[in-house]
Amino acid sequence: MENKTGKYFKYAIGEIILVVIGILIALQINNWNQSRLNKITEINYLRTIEKEITSNSYINQSIVINRLPKKLESLKLAKKYCDNKLIVTDTLEFLNNVAYGGVFSGGYNFGERSSYDELINTGNLQLIRKDTVKNAIANYYSYINAVSERANVHSSRFSNYTSELRPFNTENPSFISKYDQIKMMDSFKSVEFKKLVNLELSYAYKIRDYIKNAELKGEQTINIIKSELKGEL
Repeated sequence: MENKTGKYFKYAIGEIILVVIGILIALQINNWNQSRLNKITEINYLRTIEKEITSNSYINQSIVINRLPKKLESLKLAKKYCDNKLIVTDTLEFLNNVAYGGVFSGGYNFGERSSYDELINTGNLQLIRKDTVKNAIANYYSYINAVSERANVHSSRFSNYTSELRPFNTENPSFISKYDQIKMMDSFKSVEFKKLVNLELSYAYKIRDYIKNAELKGEQTINIIKSELKGEL
């Protein structure tokens, strides 16, 4: 009986050990599989964010960078007229040039952040393992959010002012009636308009600086993401 009890005891211990080993192996497999899935999710997020930053850069190039030189030129032209340092020979051309100074004057959003917001809202930010990558992404989106708010604060009502002086027809944007031309030329001599020109110039210079920094931060973030993806693939 003692021998049988000892054998049963050893057998039970053996069974327990096998069960424990099985559980440990199952846990290890599950952890490995979860780690693999997390890595795939991380890579997908990084690719999506890289595309979003690239898209933001393209939009900023199209809407701001490509049009900023002409905007500044238009505003400087208006300032010369306000300061009586310009003799206008072609009224219609002059007015249309000045009106161009109102492009993106009502504030500007420096980029979309839907991919980053999804990363935050789902709690998946923790899946990005390296702090250098995580911080670079967070800093980029924090910056474009901050400058978008600043741009709205510094924006003037320049485009509204010119639009109030004559109706703007998208099918014939350069048309201004003779009466409205006279009215606009008189209004452009006002103190109110001169203040708007100075405000819009200051706003344009701020947008220029914000864009430069946003593009630099975006490029740095993309390079960090690419380096991380290259090491993972």
